[in-house]
Amino acid sequence: MTSFALGYGVGCCYNLVKALLASMIKNKSIFLTFALAGMLSVASCNSDTVYDSEPLDFGGVAVTGFSLQSDKAVLNNLDSVFFSIDLMDARIFNANPLPYGTDVSSLAVTVTSDACSELKLIQSAPEGEVAKEINYLTSPGEKIDFSKGPVRLRIVSTNGKNTRDYVVNVNVNKAVADSLYWAQVDVTDLPTSFSTLKDQKTVKFKDKAYCLTTDGSGYCMAVSDNPFDNIWSKHAVNFPSGVDVRTLTPCETHLFILTSGGNLLWSNDGLSWNDTGDRWVSITAPYVDILLGVRELEGAYYHAFFPDRNCPLQEISDDFPVAGNAGAVVFDSKWSSSSQVITMGGRNAAGDLLDGTWAFDGHNWAKLSDRLPAGEGYAIADYMVSETDTVTWRVKKSQVILAIGGRTSKASSTREVYISRDYGINWKKAYDELQLPKYIPDMAYADLLVFDKRLSLEEVRSMRPAGWMEMPVRIPLTDAPESRAIKPITSWDCPYLYLCGGSRDGDLQPRIWRGVINQFTMRPLQ
Repeated sequence: MTSFALGYGVGCCYNLVKALLASMIKNKSIFLTFALAGMLSVASCNSDTVYDSEPLDFGGVAVTGFSLQSDKAVLNNLDSVFFSIDLMDARIFNANPLPYGTDVSSLAVTVTSDACSELKLIQSAPEGEVAKEINYLTSPGEKIDFSKGPVRLRIVSTNGKNTRDYVVNVNVNKAVADSLYWAQVDVTDLPTSFSTLKDQKTVKFKDKAYCLTTDGSGYCMAVSDNPFDNIWSKHAVNFPSGVDVRTLTPCETHLFILTSGGNLLWSNDGLSWNDTGDRWVSITAPYVDILLGVRELEGAYYHAFFPDRNCPLQEISDDFPVAGNAGAVVFDSKWSSSSQVITMGGRNAAGDLLDGTWAFDGHNWAKLSDRLPAGEGYAIADYMVSETDTVTWRVKKSQVILAIGGRTSKASSTREVYISRDYGINWKKAYDELQLPKYIPDMAYADLLVFDKRLSLEEVRSMRPAGWMEMPVRIPLTDAPESRAIKPITSWDCPYLYLCGGSRDGDLQPRIWRGVINQFTMRPLQ
């Protein structure tokens, strides 16, 4: 409609200039005559290239509503699927594709329009075959095959003067949009300067990835701005004494680690380390820029803080972890006025495996639940999943916590994925689409990080960063078929998961696996 408005406005201006010019010629206003004649000449020259468009006439041929008719044999709530109608480009489509595998070969539709003399639906047909035509005015319930491609909707005005063809697409996802795919996203080696590895710990610190590895005699710290690009700077690290690599923990401004003897060290950059003077049994979790842990005094175990908050000594409970608990997740929730951090699993002072999820709110530790299998070495991360609303069939995002792998009492290590939708209060085994593929091994003590990658339509179709080895199955990475956005979306942030290292029956797996919810690789709809 914009081009029509501009064309119409300039047309009126053109006529007005002619009228003024005629009046001025009559009154012998020579200077203004030449000036206006110049303006008229410019407007006349430009009209051929910019403003020479005729108004589009939708009289009697506008589609005002389009939907699928209910058919539970195909999909529940099929008539709730939302369709966009683009009158300018004569297109009708569902921007949110139907679930993967939906059969669209026999669907009835509901069309509302201006009063018209003809309304037909013409199916796509292979070359050489006659396309099937359905007269909607006489057979509104007749089924249409949308599986062979776009269907043409032809509408003729009541007076027969206007005819318009609309292209109708019923879009279906080419892959399971709700799935967490590790298949296409490859695997690469842990970044290190050693040929063999004994242990590793990878953390996110100041929006960078830090991977500490050891071969048993030396230490290497590799740093990357974003692991997606697989570009790491590697540095030899000299600690004051041998360290427990698995205790590497990031707070907001400092990294911390424990020596083999329990001395607490700190660093600003992961390369130069200093002794805090504290001696701890274990590091439990970071909380903003406070480090939480466990210390021993005269044979009893107490909660520890660094910097020391001069809190009264509080002895830990028998079911609080002193080792092997999961990496922590810090979050804000509507149920609390302050940030909280959670961790789960591990072993207590007696060495028993634990099933508890614990939270710290800035003042106290509290046990939230005991809904996970008792285990140690869970890899956890705050992430989002993509889920299809089965009422509207629109895809929505949900904030969740994922727990992957771990070593339980039933097995040396596991590969199961658990999910919590309420920040650790309840846990359930994740649905099949979120489980690890079979070629990722069982593992405990892996690390799970999330980094955003800025994607574009071109990158989605061509990206293959150096150093990532393609696995047997690929995700069909495609942008969503259409977008309702007013301004076209050409790039977006996609959150990738990185599953680093992990021990299987005591052997370190020197790999980084990269995964993503398939829906997040698709161009956002709005």
